[in-house]
Amino acid sequence: MNKMRYILTIIIFVFYVKLNSQTVYVTESGKKYHAKNCQLAKTGKKGITLSEAMKIGYEACKNCKADKISVANKKEKVKIDTTKGK
Repeated sequence: MNKMRYILTIIIFVFYVKLNSQTVYVTESGKKYHAKNCQLAKTGKKGITLSEAMKIGYEACKNCKADKISVANKKEKVKIDTTKGK
């Protein structure tokens, strides 16, 4: 049980670090942050961390859904085998 708790703590920490270090893109005149390939932010975009963008007050672009894509990709990459140790 303690081993499972330890593994879960590590996974949560990794998600937190990855989320805070994810790069999103903003423009000088916009109020939204975007994924790198978003069609709405073609020119004049500057990369900043997701946590910085949120702190400044930017919101996620509804077109590219930069916040949803990153979380979905991270969930796919991490798989936990809960059958070990039983």
